[in-house]
Amino acid sequence: MSSSSLMKGFVLSLSMAAAGTMMAAPLALAFPSLPPSRVVGINLVRLNVPAETMANRCITMVSPLYPYAAAKAAKPESIVLQAVISKSGRVSPVRLVSGSEQLEGEAMNAVRLWRYKPYMRNGEPVDVTTQIVVQFNPSSPGGLVTHPNK
Repeated sequence: MSSSSLMKGFVLSLSMAAAGTMMAAPLALAFPSLPPSRVVGINLVRLNVPAETMANRCITMVSPLYPYAAAKAAKPESIVLQAVISKSGRVSPVRLVSGSEQLEGEAMNAVRLWRYKPYMRNGEPVDVTTQIVVQFNPSSPGGLVTHPNK
């Protein structure tokens, strides 16, 4: 493969990454000596880790605020979110899996403030995908910070 075709593949792949359509194949063709999951430092493969495992790694939690609009029908509820926990322990992006759409925004706001012990694989921290269950209780104030697994 010529250096100009390598550069074209690299530029094409970077433009695809910028557009949010990252694909491993063009990068793997441009850099055949690198494994597809580590091409140009981008980890294209994320581990899916069970919710219970990551719950045991949570070191900072912030309780969600019960939204005023939903307070009239106030009852304890659970919201399930799908989230990426980075190798630094931060949570983002987050999306709703199940639960009230009225509580979705507050659940996401709270979870983005949570911190986790990094998940390790082969001695290295890695980004993971997991589900997070957020409990809403109208009798508890929101915004409380706890440290469940320090």
